[in-house]
Amino acid sequence: MDNMTPFIIAIFFVAILTAFGMLSFRAWKLRTGRVSLEETRETPVPNLSFRQIEKTVLYLTKYIVVSTVVGTAKYWFIITTKTKKKAEESWPRIHKAFTKKPKDPSARPSLVKRSVAESKIRIRRVKEKVKREHGQVKVEEQEESVEDN
Repeated sequence: MDNMTPFIIAIFFVAILTAFGMLSFRAWKLRTGRVSLEETRETPVPNLSFRQIEKTVLYLTKYIVVSTVVGTAKYWFIITTKTKKKAEESWPRIHKAFTKKPKDPSARPSLVKRSVAESKIRIRRVKEKVKREHGQVKVEEQEESVEDN
């Protein structure tokens, strides 16, 4: 016998007992007169609109997708963390070669970083200049409109 056989047998017995309980409850209702025979002949399927079914399916789909994404991300992080730890323990020289070295604050920035910083300063200056010029234009327009009146 494999590992799952006892669980399958248990599920089978639970299903049989549940079906027996449901039928017994229905027979008890009929015997005590709590429900009439005409009411029992109606279809047990409720009248569902397409919108209700659509909302239910969309909710379940959203739940499944979110659970899948979160579960995948969780196990991805677990696997990467364990892999990094294992690699660090197994191959310390290789791990040391791939770790980032702290930057020396006294080191001169590279040409690209220096160019980007200078460009940011220039852009800031142009922006301030435009604000000043347009601010003065508005003040001058207001003065002219006051003089015309």
